[in-house]
Amino acid sequence: MMTERTVTHATFTLRRDYPAAPSRVFAAFATADGKKAWFGAPDEGTEAFQLDFRVGGHEHSEGRGPNGQMYRYDATYQDIVPNERIVYAYDMHLDDRRISVSLATVEFRPEGGGTQLVLTEHGAYLDGLDNPRDREHGTNWLLDQLGKVLERQAATT
Repeated sequence: MMTERTVTHATFTLRRDYPAAPSRVFAAFATADGKKAWFGAPDEGTEAFQLDFRVGGHEHSEGRGPNGQMYRYDATYQDIVPNERIVYAYDMHLDDRRISVSLATVEFRPEGGGTQLVLTEHGAYLDGLDNPRDREHGTNWLLDQLGKVLERQAATT
């Protein structure tokens, strides 16, 4: 039996205002401890995480969902301007199947005493195994988690 091969292309842009300086929001992406504090699905147990945050460096994360399936995220950093911009390409796998490939840009803009984060993602969702609506929903959830971490940090400083 042959699998039908399809690709769905989509772009979305998300904005968040955080009550933290661009350097603090940037650090939440640039350091392993900072990233692990907010990055990951709510129903997954993280089994592996590696971060080599530099142009050409890689990030790897994998975790098992409640259904026992393994989700894997592999990114390569294409462009980094400290405290201003990160551009990375990444692919997502479900078990042994690639489900999407994306290019993402995160911009950190000073806004009042905080930061406006603007994330734009261009995705190719493969063979009906993933879709733009779910990815945008998941990315919104992640940015909300980042906001909670930044709020907790602000409360303790």
